[in-house]
Amino acid sequence: MLEQQKTTTPRFCKQLTLIVATIYLAAITATLIQYNKLPKSIPVLQSFSSEHAQFGPKIAIFYLPFIALMLFLLLHYLEIKAAYPILRKNKPTLSHVQRQNGIITFCLIKNSILLYFTYSLFNDLTVALGNDRILQQWHAYLFLALIFLIFISGIIRGILLSKKE
Repeated sequence: MLEQQKTTTPRFCKQLTLIVATIYLAAITATLIQYNKLPKSIPVLQSFSSEHAQFGPKIAIFYLPFIALMLFLLLHYLEIKAAYPILRKNKPTLSHVQRQNGIITFCLIKNSILLYFTYSLFNDLTVALGNDRILQQWHAYLFLALIFLIFISGIIRGILLSKKE
């Protein structure tokens, strides 16, 4: 039986994850520090036209960051799983380069999602404290375009790598 070789995670992915996780923890810490200053009811859902669509309890400010953390952990788990080859009939189904492409794609997606939700948390905190929102409509479209480009580039690169072999 062939020995499974782990595909190493690129250094820039590790560094990017550390930077984004630090920014996320800083946002959570800032929110916890400001939590007592928040009004009992805060805007929890905002429309793209910059209007407050729904209000909720101040604990709701942590809902989206919690969802972001769960998505980050899921994608981190999938990134780790992508590092190990799956053996079928003593032959890995994906090459080392294809697995590394998957690792990089998962890394970029998980960090961009966590960073966007952290930016959104800062926006929610700013609005809840009575200031103008910092997150504008075009930011959401830019984020969706970024995620789309990451997905598409990962798929195209994967297809090109499989044709090369």
